[in-house]
Amino acid sequence: MEAMTIRRFVLLASFTLCAALGASQEFWDQKEPKDWSPEEVKALLSLSPWAKAASISFFNNSPGGDYGLAGGRSAAGLNQQRVSRQRSANGTIPDAAKDPGTFRAVVRWETARPVQMAEKSRPEDGDSGFYILSLNGDLPDFARPNDEESSEARQQRVEMLRESTRLDRKSGSPIYLERLEPGATGTLFYFSRVDPITPANKEVTFSTKMGPLDIKVKFLLKDMMYKGKLEL
Repeated sequence: MEAMTIRRFVLLASFTLCAALGASQEFWDQKEPKDWSPEEVKALLSLSPWAKAASISFFNNSPGGDYGLAGGRSAAGLNQQRVSRQRSANGTIPDAAKDPGTFRAVVRWETARPVQMAEKSRPEDGDSGFYILSLNGDLPDFARPNDEESSEARQQRVEMLRESTRLDRKSGSPIYLERLEPGATGTLFYFSRVDPITPANKEVTFSTKMGPLDIKVKFLLKDMMYKGKLEL
């Protein structure tokens, strides 16, 4: 009788654990992409293991200079560009835009399969050898030249970005920027897959600097699994 009671207790505990594990699964593990709701798609693209809000520091005396920051060669000019863009979008100036040190942006792994399924996009030919991350938000498009910029200034800006933009692995050497391109809503950063990121690296931090902006975001690789595979 006692053995049967213990067996029943073990079975009940196992069922409870399985139910708890199932309840903790995210929607992309529980449902097929075709069944994702618009709200779920939005969440995956803006707040998920593959898309995170960046930590942005704002320095008026940044040693990197203000190269390529359209709208002005100073922190004030950068902020004015953002305020103008937000005003034109909705007719008002958000409270965040009144504080020149407050910028918002999301860094997203565009080459991760869940992101591509949410966006209903396919990788371009020749892009399979890269990790592609996008930087979207109330920031200038670092890859798009502006009318006030000479070809020499643009080249200098691109070289500065290559030096300051990288993926730092907790266990492993950094991966530096190969190239950048303008995207639909921001800037696309390309990093080579020659030395691939693996689950053993544990976490990866994207960082870049431009003018007065220092941008960083950390990704935990254990959370970036989809269908049992690390998706980047």
